[in-house]
Amino acid sequence: MSIQTIANVVLIILLIGWVGYRQLTWRPVVVSAMWRLPIILAIAGVAILAQQAKPAAVTPLDLAVVAGEIALSLALGGWMGAIAHFRRLPEPIAAGRRPGEFATYESQTGVWGLMLWVVIIAVRIGVDVVATQAGAHLVTSTGVILLVFAANRAARTAVFAARLDRHAAATTTTPTGA
Repeated sequence: MSIQTIANVVLIILLIGWVGYRQLTWRPVVVSAMWRLPIILAIAGVAILAQQAKPAAVTPLDLAVVAGEIALSLALGGWMGAIAHFRRLPEPIAAGRRPGEFATYESQTGVWGLMLWVVIIAVRIGVDVVATQAGAHLVTSTGVILLVFAANRAARTAVFAARLDRHAAATTTTPTGA
């Protein structure tokens, strides 16, 4: 087992535990703060890919597998955002790392969100094994793992933001009646 394989296993275990915990607990929602993780993961993923991947060694199969995996991750992230439960906080709380970031809602995706997270991991492992046997070696890169997780979190955040905007608009309009 190579050092990269061990590092990938450790990274996946840490991400599973951290995101799994977050799926099952009510967390304050600050959309601007939610964008940080996917941005950081994407930047780190691209940086690692730039260091590891040799452009001549990247095949069309590599690109197709990575594109398919990212597309699936985006779809499952969107689904996670769609199944999330929201509840309004009694009063806004400071929830972001920057001053002035307040949460007015909490969210939880619950067991279904955790199950979708497990699906992402299972697909990731399956694709890794099958693609490697088929000759697509870019897929095993830590950079690709980070990009897949970044895509998932970005899609989830985009759906969260849209849902919260719709909810806020619906609660600020007052019904008219005679």
